[in-house]
Amino acid sequence: MANIILQHFDGDLRSLDKLSIENIKQYAKLVGAEYELVRGKPFRKHLTAPCQKVFMLDEKYDDYDQALMLDIDMFAPKGMTENVFDLDGVGINTETQQRLHREIIGRYSLIANPDYPYWGGAIYKMDKALRQKLRSALGGNEGWMNNYNRNMHYEDEGIMHSLAFMSNAKIKNPYLDRRWCQCSFLPNPEKAGFIHMRTKRPGMLEGSWDNGGKVPKIENYEELVRRNIL
Repeated sequence: MANIILQHFDGDLRSLDKLSIENIKQYAKLVGAEYELVRGKPFRKHLTAPCQKVFMLDEKYDDYDQALMLDIDMFAPKGMTENVFDLDGVGINTETQQRLHREIIGRYSLIANPDYPYWGGAIYKMDKALRQKLRSALGGNEGWMNNYNRNMHYEDEGIMHSLAFMSNAKIKNPYLDRRWCQCSFLPNPEKAGFIHMRTKRPGMLEGSWDNGGKVPKIENYEELVRRNIL
């Protein structure tokens, strides 16, 4: 069966979005995967835009073995030829996700559980069996999703975690190496699997860059292009 890489955006595409799309399309071609940009709100129209990434569970993609959903500010660095579909793991679980996992359990103990994984929302890689397992917990009274339906409040991450809990999804190797979602300000971006473009200034870069403050993501992208990393 084939694999597919998905990205989602609701609204008018911006410059960085378009650059990410072209970069990820090239990566998809490199690893023999199909590519699709998901637009609008195809999952649940009343939910926030990030929640729409859960649409990757839709039966529309059941013809694919693995589906990879990436944020639209993710980039594969030059020279990165490793095939993410060959790796174990679903998503990223760094210190940030570990903190959010503890928080969500404390706030929503009926729909969150410490025994089930919590993934960062920038990358999800799921095989067909897992997608169908999580999808089995959808339907009926979905009012529980409203707990996550506001900006920067778990959103898709909360939904995916709760679906794993409610469907009793047991995953032997739930986490990818964090290099598959390496923030752009961290050292050695050329060694990343995927670079997640952020607004924080990477203090280790050359020239006049410093450790403080934030800039538009496109400026950090341009600096990595200048350094021949993208």
